[in-house]
Amino acid sequence: MSAYPPLLFLRKFLREGTRVASVAPSSRSLGRAMSSQIDPHRPQTIVELGAGSGAVTRIAAARMHPQSRLIAVEVDPEFHRVLAADVPAAEAVLADVRELPAQLAARGVQQVDLVLDCLPTPSLPRAINAAVFDWLASLAPTPAFSQMTVMPWVYRPLYRRLFRRVEFELVLANMPPGGAYHCTGLQPDWQRHLPGR
Repeated sequence: MSAYPPLLFLRKFLREGTRVASVAPSSRSLGRAMSSQIDPHRPQTIVELGAGSGAVTRIAAARMHPQSRLIAVEVDPEFHRVLAADVPAAEAVLADVRELPAQLAARGVQQVDLVLDCLPTPSLPRAINAAVFDWLASLAPTPAFSQMTVMPWVYRPLYRRLFRRVEFELVLANMPPGGAYHCTGLQPDWQRHLPGR
């Protein structure tokens, strides 16, 4: 693993707030929870949103099938540099999530099996959430979706309004305690329930 300044996450959190949404990288326990829908026995195409410095990416890359493809999207250049250096098994993409369709088309990605969303979805502007969920809805079949949280159960009603099936995996070992919402099947009226202004 490349050297990584321990205060970088904290500095970015204090400067950028909800865009970073954490004072430290996710724990290995939270990374394992986020990666639990990865099937090590078959190839998958996995897209990670808001990959940061690669805390989840590293675990996802270690768990996935050797022929799987992991595309990790990060908008921050400093985080992206660490991600690209530390997780060579992933395709580290420096881009805004609103550019997802064009970025994936340029890489020949036509189907996605799993989305790992490490973005702070409930606190993002509605325009960003709309771009992510419009992209998700355009995929056929709709991929499985895992959403990271550091506020256990608080947003469960939100994800139940967005998805047909929602399961929550609690991670007490993270600091603060967190977990992953594992979701499948967008609700017919998901657009009505997107968070953000």
